[in-house]
Amino acid sequence: MQDIYILGSGAMGCLWASYCPPEQSVHFIQRAPKEATFSFQVLPYATKHVTTCHAANELIHPIERLIVATKAYDALAAMQSVAHLLTDATQVVLLQNGLGSQQAITDAFPHVAIFACSSTEGAYKQDSNTLVHAGKGQNLIGAMNHHAKKEALADWLPDHQYQWQDQIEVTLWRKFMINCAINPLTVLYQCQNGKLIEEPKYLSHMQQICEEIDLLSQAQTLNVDSAFVVARQVCQLTAQNFSSMLQDHRAQNPTEIDFMTGYLLKLATRYKIPCPKNAEVYESILNLG
Repeated sequence: MQDIYILGSGAMGCLWASYCPPEQSVHFIQRAPKEATFSFQVLPYATKHVTTCHAANELIHPIERLIVATKAYDALAAMQSVAHLLTDATQVVLLQNGLGSQQAITDAFPHVAIFACSSTEGAYKQDSNTLVHAGKGQNLIGAMNHHAKKEALADWLPDHQYQWQDQIEVTLWRKFMINCAINPLTVLYQCQNGKLIEEPKYLSHMQQICEEIDLLSQAQTLNVDSAFVVARQVCQLTAQNFSSMLQDHRAQNPTEIDFMTGYLLKLATRYKIPCPKNAEVYESILNLG
């Protein structure tokens, strides 16, 4: 059984580490590891997991199984930090929110098998050594390039934890629509997801944003549902949740706005489709600092 390496020891990195069987060797790659081992528990299951930790420049053996669980804005640099360890046999699974980082990594590493995952898992770190699996969701994974094969992935990822998608670009776009419709507004209005459909003002704002998203879906001839319909459903299902962007903002961490609304605006420019409501939201988030 080959070793699995994970870039990023946040909530999603720890969640995927916890999915690996006990006999699987899991290694976290961190910027500056404080210790050689990293242990964490997963609630509410009260399971404990022990892994090893390495800095990228300390590793000398090739990496053939890699999960990238960093934030979108760190993903490409994280991949570049281990570029010298990647081979033609390397398989990489990307777990980033939004769009843009997946495409940048696929372009930068054309010889590597790149898979992307769209996840609805609910997980957060209660503290540095405690992961809370707040809600079981779906992990939808597909190929970003021709090197990425379904059969090869099944050799090392626990198959009961994900579903294969033949058209991952469409799957990623569906999640992207939800990200753009919900996350920035929860920051602007400082609210849980459910408030966006309870307050008429917030709901109207979300609808305006979604109308522009639909124009971009149509321009790309993507067969997806109305962004507003999908976003409302997600707000109902996750009413008590705080979006990842709101959590980042409150923790005074950078947000992933450039890989959500920012990427949407780049597409709008490419397709010459005005998106003033999304542009306003983007500027408002940037001005919050």
